Amino acid sequence: DVVEGPWVPATVDPDHEPVLVDTPGGAADTRPPWEQPTDRRPVVAPWVRDVSQLRRALVWSLQEATHPVRFHGARLPLYTARLAAGAPRGAGRALLATTRWVADAPTTERLAILDIKDSAAYMALTRTQEDRRRRRGRIAAGSVAAVMAAETGLYVAEPGLFGLTVAGGVLALGAVGRRRDRPILTSRLTSSTRVPPLTSDIVERALIHCGLPAEVTKRIREKGLEWVAPIHVDGPGWRAEFDLPYGVTVAEVAEKRDKLASGLRRPLGAVWIEPESEEHPGRMVLWVGRTTFAKSKAPAWPLAEKGSANIFEPLPFGTDQRMRPISVPLIFDSILIGSMPRYGKTMALRVLLLATALDPYTVLYIYELKGTGDLSSPGEQCAHRYASGADTETLDACMAGLREVYAELKTRSDLIRSLPKTACPENKVTPELSRTIGNLQPIVFAIDECQELFGNKDYKDEATQLCVAIMKRGPAMGIILMLATQRPTKDSLPLDISANMGIRLCLRVGGHLENNMILGTGMSARGVQAYQFTRKEKGIAYLAGVDDDPLVVRGAYIDAPAAERIADRARAARIAGGTLTGQAAGEDVAAEEGPDFRLLGDLLVVMAGDAAHLAVLAGALADVSDRYLEAGAPWPVPRLSGALRGAGVEIKKQVWAPGLDGAMANATGVTRAAITAVVSRPSGDL
Repeated sequence: DVVEGPWVPATVDPDHEPVLVDTPGGAADTRPPWEQPTDRRPVVAPWVRDVSQLRRALVWSLQEATHPVRFHGARLPLYTARLAAGAPRGAGRALLATTRWVADAPTTERLAILDIKDSAAYMALTRTQEDRRRRRGRIAAGSVAAVMAAETGLYVAEPGLFGLTVAGGVLALGAVGRRRDRPILTSRLTSSTRVPPLTSDIVERALIHCGLPAEVTKRIREKGLEWVAPIHVDGPGWRAEFDLPYGVTVAEVAEKRDKLASGLRRPLGAVWIEPESEEHPGRMVLWVGRTTFAKSKAPAWPLAEKGSANIFEPLPFGTDQRMRPISVPLIFDSILIGSMPRYGKTMALRVLLLATALDPYTVLYIYELKGTGDLSSPGEQCAHRYASGADTETLDACMAGLREVYAELKTRSDLIRSLPKTACPENKVTPELSRTIGNLQPIVFAIDECQELFGNKDYKDEATQLCVAIMKRGPAMGIILMLATQRPTKDSLPLDISANMGIRLCLRVGGHLENNMILGTGMSARGVQAYQFTRKEKGIAYLAGVDDDPLVVRGAYIDAPAAERIADRARAARIAGGTLTGQAAGEDVAAEEGPDFRLLGDLLVVMAGDAAHLAVLAGALADVSDRYLEAGAPWPVPRLSGALRGAGVEIKKQVWAPGLDGAMANATGVTRAAITAVVSRPSGDL
């Protein structure tokens, strides 16, 4: 049997019985009402419960009430001059009005149009007018005499009061004589560009014209959007939540954010799109601000004047576009910060470092490879290790710090493994362990302009290996890596590092490649596009890794003097708690650093000839001592190479010597003479 119609198969199996899958009227939820999910609106508005928003509302109310007084008070001399200029005209108008009143001009006009034949009415109106003129003339004359007498008395007895009354009279005449087309108060209290409130019609119109597929725009035009909640004020803007048409995702709309802003007739920096991940990919939250994020006034950093921090809790960083506070949970994670030059990358890193410095139990390693000293606070006051410079010495210090922290991985893993389960049930550092057991304080290792390190051919391989190990194994041991770069490319930021970062902060970048390099693959296609930030949006960034979806944030602005005050406060707390260590405590790092003579001596023992490959030497060292083992295997070549360079030994890329298989070959190696030259230096005598 053939059944026509596109909604059923062309051929029907006679042995097959159709099964009804749709319940008439829909599948009803038969659970009791108290077990069915419900979305109740809050009894008290969220902004009332939020102390910061409530404070802003009160400040706004006070400013709104006092602004007219302050505004017009500042322009009072101008208004006085305008009134005084109109006083002559007002005097003429007052004199004319008084004359007409005394002369009873309206009655005269009535007499002019009265029929002269009606002599009785004419004579009665004439007598009434004469009576009025006599009475009003006496009133006017008496009033003028009384005023002149009073003013004369004031002039003699109270000259000051006389001046005030004269000035008041002049201003009163000015008010009478003002021109109707030129009002006294010509200045507006508020800008004429007041933003109209957001409505459903405006949102739907903008979506229709933002470049979505024709089928989608047709559905919106015909059926509108499915609104989830009323549009309401949310912070310094409006929040709209709705479901997009079936099959349309929030990411598709986010890609056209600039066109949506055009449809809303709002600046790009005032239009922000968010998905509602807890619902479905088509649930969209649109927030439209009264002004751009860059122009809005952010509240002060909570720790700017007082308070301490705990790195095991989220650290205050800044605010989002709705002026809600944003914190960053650094513990058990690493963070990558990237942007174009001069857009707030180092300032964002400074905020996080100051927050960690205010936890006196956190050990800081800070290396600023630009050399401008932007991180000298808290670097100089609080850091266990700190170096700033755009030279080889700073790179050497950074590598020494990496090796020092890398060695901590094994020390801490052995210590944690030895602890009883009752003290360390999850085999990771806890707040209690970091404060009661030595050598388990959290470590924050920060490198600003890290591209200078990873782009250096002599340090790149070892630095990459050490950083990847710290990122992967360090979080459970309380070791946090913070990297900031202005050149996020595969050459200056190795993929192994960018791929393993848990938290990412991306300020303005040049294009989608840099955007995805920092925020992660596919972020640009999802509409998270930091390259859409404008030149005026400094300090504004996308923050990924602290929530299910990336957040738009602006870090707190802390200038150098403020940073110094905060760092001084952090240093005082460390001194009081006895946790100030390293360079900040006056330790002479240069005296401790230097060639690893034990390594050099062991190399001279295991080296069979005048030259050897590093791979061969690594295996020979592992046979001599467990010190040269890493995870049960000999040191990798990059680590051995870095240790030798740090000791000042010259490494050659082409050394003719026996390889691992015993055959002669060219490979990276070292000569006995290069090692002996370092050992025999006068400053290096054993």
